[in-house]
Amino acid sequence: MNAPAPVVVESGHYGRLVVARLKPNEDLVEALEALCAAHAIARAVVRSVVGSLVEAQLARGHGSTAQSLLVPGPGVEILTVSGEVWADGGQGADTPGPGAARTSLNGIVADTEGQMYAGRFVRGGNRSFITIEVTLQEWIVETRREEAAGC
Repeated sequence: MNAPAPVVVESGHYGRLVVARLKPNEDLVEALEALCAAHAIARAVVRSVVGSLVEAQLARGHGSTAQSLLVPGPGVEILTVSGEVWADGGQGADTPGPGAARTSLNGIVADTEGQMYAGRFVRGGNRSFITIEVTLQEWIVETRREEAAGC
């Protein structure tokens, strides 16, 4: 049997706050990474996202069992978004490659009929319909350690 992956424990503090508006047709994932790069933020926590998407592409599951779900629009409402952006290629994100920007965004959206869908926002599949307002907060790591996973 495989040993559980270690748990990463970080200590740090919050830094600058970035509040921005995404324009029509900007991809949600790519725009958040660009905002962090423009403000020299290595890591950020998503504080809020309000707006709508042309259509939503969400992923569910992991690895070979992952499935993609397309929520047709136009006008898919964003209900909740949580996640992080790593401009320094941090762990746990959806893009491979050291030093590359990585983003992990999960959320719930509603289609034009009010049906709700949840999953991970897929890079390139979630374009802003009219506008999206976002708030990001910088996370500054002071210490980081790995511990054995315990139950």
